[in-house]
Amino acid sequence: MASSKSSKPTRTGGRKAGTKRPTPPHLVEPKLKYVTDRTYQAYHAAVSRGFQEEDRPEIVEFDRGLLENGRTFGFTDGARWVSTCCAFSRSISVPGGADLPVAAVSVVTVSPPFRRRGLLTAMMKHQLEDVARRGEPLAALWATESLIYGRFGYAPAVSRARLNGENQRLQFLPGVQPTGSVDEVDREQFLSVARALHEAGRADRPGGLNRTDVWWDAYLFDFEFSRGGASELRYVLHYSDSGDVDGFAYYRFKEDSDETGPIGEVRINEVRADDPGAVAGLWRYLLDLDLARTFRMRNAPVDEPLRHLVTDARAVRTEITDSLYLRIVDLTAALRARRYLTEIDLVIEVADALLPANNGKFRLRAGTDHAEVTRSRSEPDLSLSILELGAVYLGGVRLTDLHRAGRVAEHTADAVAAASAAFGWHREPFCPDPF
Repeated sequence: MASSKSSKPTRTGGRKAGTKRPTPPHLVEPKLKYVTDRTYQAYHAAVSRGFQEEDRPEIVEFDRGLLENGRTFGFTDGARWVSTCCAFSRSISVPGGADLPVAAVSVVTVSPPFRRRGLLTAMMKHQLEDVARRGEPLAALWATESLIYGRFGYAPAVSRARLNGENQRLQFLPGVQPTGSVDEVDREQFLSVARALHEAGRADRPGGLNRTDVWWDAYLFDFEFSRGGASELRYVLHYSDSGDVDGFAYYRFKEDSDETGPIGEVRINEVRADDPGAVAGLWRYLLDLDLARTFRMRNAPVDEPLRHLVTDARAVRTEITDSLYLRIVDLTAALRARRYLTEIDLVIEVADALLPANNGKFRLRAGTDHAEVTRSRSEPDLSLSILELGAVYLGGVRLTDLHRAGRVAEHTADAVAAASAAFGWHREPFCPDPF
């Protein structure tokens, strides 16, 4: 029988003796810290909670090889991570073929009880200052929530197309002739040639990121829980008439049926080829798979040739949305590194609230084979913020469109039109690399 003393409430209000009472979030002063090997698992759990995901052991171990301790940080309440942020050290292709270092920003979260206290702003400023110290002229991210990052200078610079359609409606035009052949291969055979094809294709297409072995593993991540009820990844290569590999694709197959028979779906991850015959050959293979009625591709370039291959362009249902957000960190280095579609000689006035080194007037004298950027005391031909400059940097957004939206001020007649033409490019930027 319990004693009368033990049945009385204790001074801890019913808590077990020795149990530490949690501090209410509004009374906590979070501290900025970097992740270590010892704190990694707790950090990863906080990231998973922030994205409403299950913190699976397989992903925890896989991500350990991706995250860079010196670039992975957040705010803590004791041992608890209440916000997270990181950057990956990668490189990005820019107009003209240069490959620039870029901070690939990811895993940005703030725990709900700690929002509206400046933690996100503090992390973004801290990270941008670190990126500048590292000498990386650009930062980039994929925005889970698109409203957040504009105030930190990240602009939607690359668009993507979401494609889907009914395979039987996608007949090719009479003049479209696939060449060579397509065959399925295993993962190792695929990687033995896809790595080089990916890297070779980046120079001609702004927006593509380099892929080390660990990033190839990330894009080919194939645990069963990641398949969404579809098959394992399947890999195909295109062989030219001479037998050389000049294209690749990989996809999943989602089996299904109804009273009419099979209604499977081909879920395409990536199609990569430059030769027209290879492009046609890969698409014909994917659209003619047995037991398939539809296809879906969630991340295609906006200039994907498929719509120009088929007799009924409307049969390729297309949705255009944002993908890569770009932030110019070192204005001078970034503008010097890229090339310009037409000759330009203008003074551009730029405002950057977070990185003062980017503020001021810059004379840009550039063309298809050169670019010179210097400080200027002359009156500007046009004025904009670092947000607009980031939007147009890869050639996917027209400066004239931003001007019509009231986001660019023109001080010299036709300056916006001249700059818009120069900042364009002959291929739309595309980033097949979420991170």
